[in-house]
Amino acid sequence: MYDYGYDYGYDYTYQYPVSDYQAVAAVLSIIMIVVAVALIFALVSYIFHAVGLYTIAKRRGERYPWLAFIPFARAYLQGEVAGTITLKKKTISNPGIWKLVIPIIAGAVSSVFFTIFSTIVGIGGMMAGLSSSGYGVNIGVGTIMFLIVFLVIWTVAAVIYEAVYKVLCVLINMQIYGYFTTRNMAVVHAVLSAIVPLYESICFFVMRNRDFNPEMEPTASAEFRPQTAAPEQEHAVESFGAGEAAVSPESENNSENTPDTPDTQPSETDEGKQEHNI
Repeated sequence: MYDYGYDYGYDYTYQYPVSDYQAVAAVLSIIMIVVAVALIFALVSYIFHAVGLYTIAKRRGERYPWLAFIPFARAYLQGEVAGTITLKKKTISNPGIWKLVIPIIAGAVSSVFFTIFSTIVGIGGMMAGLSSSGYGVNIGVGTIMFLIVFLVIWTVAAVIYEAVYKVLCVLINMQIYGYFTTRNMAVVHAVLSAIVPLYESICFFVMRNRDFNPEMEPTASAEFRPQTAAPEQEHAVESFGAGEAAVSPESENNSENTPDTPDTQPSETDEGKQEHNI
């Protein structure tokens, strides 16, 4: 047998192409995982925030603590739990109303901006289509500059709203955290609550059963004093008690000095009759 040095081994490399269905399924799987994780975090944040705010509001003597479980109403309740916010020369008397109304106003203004921008872009697209068709209609430089200025104004307004709302949230949370911790730690917790997701909910849930700081108890605050009797009722009770106190000593002395029945004392006519008979 002769060996001619032939190599009969073959190396085949073949790559099977990934079908479009498999690629779409992989992308959808990743999206579903991300959405599921986000929903879990949102649910945990909602439960922790609602339970913590409900307990704190109930301990503070709020009339409707169950508003903590309603998505939009709990913003109002959180501001009311904080109470009046006092700055150097200004005060925010109703922070709950401001915390609820500011996002609504911002949403309405943003909707108006978006409607105007969409209308201008739609008209510009239609004019560009007519220009490409040979009708001689073209978008002017003024329109493009107007869109740029409009976007800048919209961006600045959004930044201002976000800054104002974040500052308001920090002030509200700083006052609530101040019920249970020191001033410096309240500032730190409030700032982190505005930056870190889920931090505010965890803080509310952890602090809900802590003891209040001195002079921060609900009974020490004029806003959360328990309801007392009406002034007229209190005056009537006091006058009634004073009347009893004024009458009782004299009535007791008079009752001791006076006889039980007036008929037991002999009168002058009876004494005269007895002498005449004798």
